[in-house]
Amino acid sequence: MADVKLSEVAAALGGTLADERDPVITGVAGLEHAGPGDLTFVAKRALLPRLAECAAAAAIVGPDMECELPAIRVAEPYAAFAAVLERFAPDPRRIFPPGVHPTAVIAPDADIAAAAAIGPYCVIAAGVVVGAGSVLGPHVILEADVLIGADCVLHARSTVRERCRFGDRVTVHPGTVIGSHGFGYLPGPDGLTTIPQIGIVRIEEDVEIGANTTIDRATTGVTLIGRGSKLDNLVQIAHNVVIGENSVVAAQAGISGSTELGKNVVLAGQAGLVGHIKLGDGVMVGAQGGVTKSIPAGTSVSGYPAREHSFARKICAATARLPDLLKEFRNLQNRVDALEKGNGSGSSAEDD
Repeated sequence: MADVKLSEVAAALGGTLADERDPVITGVAGLEHAGPGDLTFVAKRALLPRLAECAAAAAIVGPDMECELPAIRVAEPYAAFAAVLERFAPDPRRIFPPGVHPTAVIAPDADIAAAAAIGPYCVIAAGVVVGAGSVLGPHVILEADVLIGADCVLHARSTVRERCRFGDRVTVHPGTVIGSHGFGYLPGPDGLTTIPQIGIVRIEEDVEIGANTTIDRATTGVTLIGRGSKLDNLVQIAHNVVIGENSVVAAQAGISGSTELGKNVVLAGQAGLVGHIKLGDGVMVGAQGGVTKSIPAGTSVSGYPAREHSFARKICAATARLPDLLKEFRNLQNRVDALEKGNGSGSSAEDD
């Protein structure tokens, strides 16, 4: 995006200028990193004093916030800043040049929309469909009969295994594998026999999947990632998992097979879920929470095994006091022992 006046940014955001000052904006940055020419933002009143230490040219603030910098006032500063970031983002055509790179290997019967962009060394197998406006970075692999919807972005080295299905506007970051073999084995006298995994993965519209995340295909049926959900880097989703719409799964979380998440579920970093359980709509699992049973809608849990969050906090606080409590217990035990010895072999006055 070319340099732009603050007033132009305000008009695009539907905001208003705090005063007559109208500097030229050359970039965007958070409070920590903003320099001359940058537009920054403050979403919380408690952060306003930090603007005095900031070298930014201007700020996006709430409607009732006062600051010394030139400012745009909007109802939701963070959302407005996100919109500005999008306007200043690099031109996607530089990252994904249009057309098909000559090193790409494409099966004769693959259906590649004219407006799609296929990067260097991509491999597109038989029966694949790539929708209009979708782009593939270098070394992307689409195995047989994969369907990619419109306006999807698959970054470098991502792999989509056979027959998996994408809706429109799905983003997949580098190194991710979708549709790999589910972790299914049958124990027997001669060891473990692999159970064929003949299902697929279906990714619905507006899903974003982080780098080096893995989503296993279903044993039969579908592993489903619901519309609008966001998966972080290094997430493991096992076979036949269902994730409801607009759910969020943070880095290093793992979901075991056949577990179902409702809508708007949040799993914090390194959360782990056993298989064959259900989390209702709006459930939140704290970082490193270990979920061993189903959780009703609207519940927040943490700890291992995961319990209702306020109760888990009490357990954590009590655990921190255990060394002092143990010391106190031993002191009391010594006093009791001394009293019993004073009464002779533990006898009491009533026994005499």
